[in-house]
Amino acid sequence: MKKFIHALVLAVFGFGCWFTWGILTLAPHVRRADPALPAFTTFCISLRPVVVALPLLAAAYCVWVWFRKADRVPSWIGFFAATTGALVLVTLPAMVAAYLPLLSAVNNLASK
Repeated sequence: MKKFIHALVLAVFGFGCWFTWGILTLAPHVRRADPALPAFTTFCISLRPVVVALPLLAAAYCVWVWFRKADRVPSWIGFFAATTGALVLVTLPAMVAAYLPLLSAVNNLASK
């Protein structure tokens, strides 16, 4: 059962990282009059490979858990806490980075 829950946590974490990667991919495509992106948005977009590497590290850990002996499988709670914490620390700045160009576009619409 612990191995199945590890797989479930990995699937949800992978989906969350994919969603975050998609947000960072779409952020520069917001229509704006000013072609320059905010510096924080550019910085976060440059960190997209980190969002890809996190699920790969989690998958490597899950493979390690799945091939261990059944009597020594670690608890899934620590894995859940680590993936949730990593997802929050990555997604929150990504949401802010995606919001900044949108805010700029709305401000430019209001000034026209």
